[in-house]
Amino acid sequence: MNTKIKSAEHLEDFEVNKLLKYLSHNKLWKYYILVRLGISTALRYSDLSKLTWKDVLGRNLITIKETKTGRVREIPLNEELVQILTKIHAKLDYPNNEEIIIPISIRGVNKQIKILAVRSGLRGKRISTHTFRKTFGREVWKRNNYSEASLVKLSELFKHSSTSITRIYLSITKEEVNDLYNIQDLFSY
Repeated sequence: MNTKIKSAEHLEDFEVNKLLKYLSHNKLWKYYILVRLGISTALRYSDLSKLTWKDVLGRNLITIKETKTGRVREIPLNEELVQILTKIHAKLDYPNNEEIIIPISIRGVNKQIKILAVRSGLRGKRISTHTFRKTFGREVWKRNNYSEASLVKLSELFKHSSTSITRIYLSITKEEVNDLYNIQDLFSY
């Protein structure tokens, strides 16, 4: 009997945008914010679910004490994300700044995000709130040319004991590592 736990998978950029397009089109703003903030900050849901509007509106930095680790983190917010959050705050009819942005239980949000992912056309993916944290990690690794240096930094960010743990966490396969050696088009002579 296979008792291996099926963990959440990361999303590729086209899958992220497919999901965001669906959420935006259907005005599912809380879930839209969940995806955008989840990927942009790499925060666990236990920390995302504590954020209030005053924590993000008009700010270019979130300061949060992580629930799991107890450490204080400062996370930069890019200008585009700040503008999107401001627009969504208005679309939601300006909720009180003390209100929690995503006031949904972890079980409820995980159940709903699976349903919304399928409705958006994403099938066969193991999706949960942890998907967004993993998507962040995979995107950082990709944007840094799949470098070992990026894995070292991600390992520190995720508080993993080694880069080998980070590789497992990000589901970096042996095939992906072997593909790094495919540089035959480099040579012209």
